[in-house]
Amino acid sequence: DPYTGMNGVRELQHAVEELGLIGAHLSPHWFELAPDEAKYYPFYAKCVELDIPIQMQGGQSMIYSKHHRTRSVGQPIRLDAVACDFPDLRLLGIHVGIPWTEEMSARAWKHENVFIGCDAHSPKYWPDSFLHYINSYGQDKVIFGTDFPVLRFERTVQEIDDLQLKPQVRRKFMRDNAIRIYGLEDKIQ
Repeated sequence: DPYTGMNGVRELQHAVEELGLIGAHLSPHWFELAPDEAKYYPFYAKCVELDIPIQMQGGQSMIYSKHHRTRSVGQPIRLDAVACDFPDLRLLGIHVGIPWTEEMSARAWKHENVFIGCDAHSPKYWPDSFLHYINSYGQDKVIFGTDFPVLRFERTVQEIDDLQLKPQVRRKFMRDNAIRIYGLEDKIQ
């Protein structure tokens, strides 16, 4: 919550140092504040200091109910300033960036520490350009996810298998990239 200010930053530090949190998450739509808003910057600085990634929705907001609608503030171009201001911050734009998938891919390609989380959207409906990105020059920039219970694990893995990714790309996508991005090399064999 960006409105918690330094109390929230201290809570983040406590969660990492005392509770074992390995990454931060924010939902810009819930607060109707785009990722490049100054209220988030203390959190970004703390993520760099703690050497943890932060993931956030990089795409349009959803209608949660007829009484709870949020503005779409997660257009991936808004990650550009954050990546420039915090070049050591590992940023994950989740939810594939839909409907701005190519813009999300461009941000990940441009910035060494910007990545894409492939969750909340069924792989069988991903744009062809995104599949090409995963299976070629973007293979080190994308990680698997489901956003459970939005997508069930078994169904999503089957749809990934149906994409017929190159074997080395599939391994990076399903495992190796997440280990590297989240700094889990010492924890996973």
